[in-house]
Amino acid sequence: LFPFPNRPTAAMRTQRLLRLSGLVRQLLCDELSCGTRGTICNTTSTLPSTGFFCPVLSQQRLALRRLHTSRYVAAEPKAGSSPGTSDVAPVSMRTLILMLMAGAGVTYATRMYTDQKLQKVVSQSQQVVGKAAVGGPFDLIDQDGKRFTDKDLMGEFALLYFGFTHCPDICPDELEKVSEAINLIEKSTGVQLQLVFISVDPERDKPSLVKSYVREFHPRMIGLTGDLENIKSVSKSYRVYYSKTGESDTDYLVDHSIIHYLINPEGEFVTFFGKNSDAQQLAKQITNHLADWQKDHPDYHRGKVIAVPPAVK
Repeated sequence: LFPFPNRPTAAMRTQRLLRLSGLVRQLLCDELSCGTRGTICNTTSTLPSTGFFCPVLSQQRLALRRLHTSRYVAAEPKAGSSPGTSDVAPVSMRTLILMLMAGAGVTYATRMYTDQKLQKVVSQSQQVVGKAAVGGPFDLIDQDGKRFTDKDLMGEFALLYFGFTHCPDICPDELEKVSEAINLIEKSTGVQLQLVFISVDPERDKPSLVKSYVREFHPRMIGLTGDLENIKSVSKSYRVYYSKTGESDTDYLVDHSIIHYLINPEGEFVTFFGKNSDAQQLAKQITNHLADWQKDHPDYHRGKVIAVPPAVK
């Protein structure tokens, strides 16, 4: 079984031990014997040359040297930094920023998906039954304290928005945007659409308050409110979600859907626009609906050519 015909002599055992010691020293001298970091050992071995080369051991030594050097470089303090300082804070801040960016992206994607999902549902319902199950009759009070129903919107396109006068930012932004879109449409086509604001906070939004509120955005904007049951009814008809946030009976906000509803001259729902549409996009899409309606109803603004405003083509 032994590869040699005779038992190894003491001299042979000594030679083998010397050869093995030389290989170990050659492998680890950089890391252990010399005490240097990341440098090649130049110490001349006093062991006799064996003339033996093992590629496996050579690769292992190279891997150990690279690992040792990389650890040393990573542990080296940066120039100008005091001892004991750590890079954990910048990495943590970078991670925090990435997390915030990811969260904002998820929020935006969620809103986009919700709008697209609702648009798809509406389109499917229109294809199946011919009309979307959105909208319907309502009986409310206008900003002058007079009764106002869905019949009062007949004869012209209307754009409805549900909100509340104490809204700190979203409602004002949306009403300013839609007012700009209506002005663009009127300037290019001469058609005066009806702008309607419906309050989802009837307990605080009385007619006088609603009147002063809508006048801040457009001189022709109609403000509607009413009792709690009528507001619930019209909100349900238009699939509007709203809910109070806060424990106070007087100081609270209302979380609600951010959607504009386009109604045709016969009082029927046409389509909706979400928060992601800007004023020019609104003007373009609404004008397209006006043009399509004029094709099917030649008496609608006869003599006027309804086309998309040049600024938003």
